Amino acid sequence: MSAVLAGISGLMAPTLFPSLDHALPVLWENVRDLPVREAHRDLIRLCIGPAGGEGVANCLARHGSWSITLYIGSMTSWTAHPITISTHRP
Repeated sequence: MSAVLAGISGLMAPTLFPSLDHALPVLWENVRDLPVREAHRDLIRLCIGPAGGEGVANCLARHGSWSITLYIGSMTSWTAHPITISTHRP
């Protein structure tokens, strides 16, 4: 897999990584302890968590980009933070 540009709006500036395998653990470390609803946390973990990433890799191979919106907060107050990953083409 080629280099990827990955970031989380408002939490992690877009960063160039040598591969998706390098980007996923960094993204996961930035979100794993945040207040996210359990069901949503499971989806995020499947996408970017340990042993995740297969679906992301498939999207990158087909379309060159992948994104999902992470909702952080309490039951009455949520903020949206899109997670985006794209293949880096100079």
